[in-house]
Amino acid sequence: MWFKEDRGYSKRRYSNIRFADSRNSILMVSARVSEQKKKIRYKLGAVMLLIVVLAGTSVAVVQGAQRVYEVLFSANERFLIEKLDVISDGKLRAEHVRQYAHVEEGMNLFAVDIQKVRESLEVVPLVSSVEIRRRLPDTLEVRIGERVAARLGDESTGYPMALDREGVVLGPGAISAHLPVLSGFRMAGLRPGVRVDSRTVATALNLLELCDAPHINRFLKVSRVDVGSPDHLDILLAQGESVRMPLTNLSPKVEELCQIIKMSADRGQAVASVDMTVDRNVPVIYR
Repeated sequence: MWFKEDRGYSKRRYSNIRFADSRNSILMVSARVSEQKKKIRYKLGAVMLLIVVLAGTSVAVVQGAQRVYEVLFSANERFLIEKLDVISDGKLRAEHVRQYAHVEEGMNLFAVDIQKVRESLEVVPLVSSVEIRRRLPDTLEVRIGERVAARLGDESTGYPMALDREGVVLGPGAISAHLPVLSGFRMAGLRPGVRVDSRTVATALNLLELCDAPHINRFLKVSRVDVGSPDHLDILLAQGESVRMPLTNLSPKVEELCQIIKMSADRGQAVASVDMTVDRNVPVIYR
């Protein structure tokens, strides 16, 4: 009996020891998990701190670089534009560039956005190519290639050709769809290199040049000019307005027509036709 009781006691004691060991193991595992979580949180915190420090450093570097650039270049009075050097193979001059590109003398050479200036000039119908560069310390160079003036004839005539501002035929290879059309002209032996000898064609080309001025081009976009009459031009504008224009006193007539179109638009009226051959009380028909 004593032996049996002693064995039972030993079993209970051994069971208690196993339970204590198991609980200690669980506690140790829990402690290790807790320690690992602390290490992970510490690492995440360190990474986040590093990211914040790097971001702050990057911002400081960028701001510092911008400030240095301003001091050395874009805010430096040494680089103020004193000369706007414009060379075009056509009629555009420095005053046109100022108006189209919003750039002028006195601006900082490095504060001028070259890409924006280029884009502002490239949307001008007359311009085909633009090259811009800074020439230190005070010059902005602008080199412009101009498109030809007009198409002489159209597909219906069988021989559409390009015509430059001087009236010289360039041939069909220079034709672009944006060009205004000069219709109603016939000339034997018309070929590239020949200069068109016609008063009405010369007047039409002059008209197109006048309409290229920025303050005029906003309101007068010529689509077609009929040069078939010996004493006037019949003009079709891009919005469908029909205009009869005399061959003389052209510049003030174009200015007056521009004012008529502008004032009509301001009043919400759409012009159908205008007869500019009349000196006073110009007849205007509205749609």
